[in-house]
This record gives sequence, structure tokens and C-alpha cells, in this order.
Amino acid sequence: MRGPSWVDPMSGQLAIKISDLSMSFGAVAAFSNLSLVAETGRFVVLIGPSGCGKSTLLRNIADLLESTSGDIEVFGANATEARRQRRFSFVFQEATLLPWRTALENVALPLQVGGWSRLNRVSRDPKQLLELVGLKGREDAYPGQLSGGQRQRVAIARALVTQPDILLMDEPFGALDEITRDGLNDELLRIWRETGTTVVFVTHSLSEAAFLGETVVVMGAHPGRIVEEISLDERKPGNAIDRKSEAFFEITSTLRNVLEKAHGTGARL
Repeated sequence: MRGPSWVDPMSGQLAIKISDLSMSFGAVAAFSNLSLVAETGRFVVLIGPSGCGKSTLLRNIADLLESTSGDIEVFGANATEARRQRRFSFVFQEATLLPWRTALENVALPLQVGGWSRLNRVSRDPKQLLELVGLKGREDAYPGQLSGGQRQRVAIARALVTQPDILLMDEPFGALDEITRDGLNDELLRIWRETGTTVVFVTHSLSEAAFLGETVVVMGAHPGRIVEEISLDERKPGNAIDRKSEAFFEITSTLRNVLEKAHGTGARL
């Protein structure tokens, strides 16, 4: 069972409901007629080839881009209202830390901008969050004194400081070496279990999707669309699996087969 949560994963309320969503940039369709739901507290992973609209979809949910048509509900509100209420945080592929601020000061930044105090919501202590992500003792380090993996840990702590109900993550570990990425995947699952927040995670890595996801959403391109939603609950009880196990390789193979069936042999992620 997960530890104390900022949201109640047993409430039955949908964290995200997307209905017939389409997004175009001029004459180019990023995706068309997408419908998707994410239950509260669920870990959802999006995979698919470049150009299928994974990152664009995250930005639509976060109200960073306005969709062409369709609806997005975040805990029953529209995306704009959810953004104003700070219902979600976003972690990008690059940590985007301010180089003149320490790790602790970077984590505290969201509390100092954007009228956070007017929302009457409780935040989490930045120092405790750095400890949560494994950076106790590095509070006064500047980004230039941290490794790439450590900078991403700071970015995750910064995203969690406002106690978001939804954490949107766009290939946050894509630029890291495999061993560092695996370690951060382990840490992310631990943090997810401790906080109970809903996670929507974009990746190009089949093994990362197999390890992290409770639900894996496979997308196709030209235009972007959902090919298949794969629940891993039965094959990964408690969303835990050994990377060296046969079950892990079977899940990875399943994901690859779905992609190849949708896009042809040799499809590139």
C-alpha cells in the first residue's frame, strides 16, 4: 500500500479525462480525436514514434498549448482552471535550473512566483524534498556543481514543492546514461508511492515504459492517435518488477510488437 498521499487515490475521481482532442499546427495535424482517462494516483506512460504528439499532448493537459478541438478535464475542471489552481507540475527533459541559485533556492522558486500565497494551499518543505530525492547535504550546491542526474533530482523536487495532484514528465531522463536513468526510475517509483500523485510520463524507451508504467499508452503517428492502451496490473502487481525477470522482457516485447504492428517492422521511436 502506498504511503500518505496529497490526493486520495481511492476517491474514484478521474485525474484526467480527455475527449476527442485534436491539435493542429497550421495544416499539420499533431494528433486527431484522442480520448484518454487517467485515474487518480495512476502511473501512465506514453510511448510512440517521434512526431506522434506525445509531448504536445502533455502541453495541452498543462494548458501550455491550446488544443484545436475537444475537451480536457482535470479533476472535473478545464485545463486553464486546473493550471491556475496549480493542480499539476511539469518536468522537462532539461532540468532548466537557474544557475545563480542553489539547489535549495531552485526548489523553493515556485513558492516565490506566480501568486502561490493567494491559492491558500499548503506547500512541502524544500529541504525535505531534497532529502526525498536523495540530495541531503547538497542543498547549497549550485547547478554547475551537480551531475546531470542530480540536476534532474532537483527539478523533480522543484516540481513537487507545490504538492501537485498531477506530475507531467516529458522524457526527463532521456539525456542520461542507462545506469543513471535506471537509478532515477527506481527513485521516481519510490517518490510516486510516497506521494500518491498521478504521473503522466513520456518516453522513447520501451524498457523505461515497461518498468514504470501501470498503464502504457501506445501512440501512432501521421496523424497522432492512440493505437492501444495496455494495463500492466496483472503482470506487475503493485507496479513492481525485476528488470532481469522474464516478465519484464515479455512486457518489453509486447510493447515492441504493438509498435511494429502499428507502424511496420523497424519502426523508430
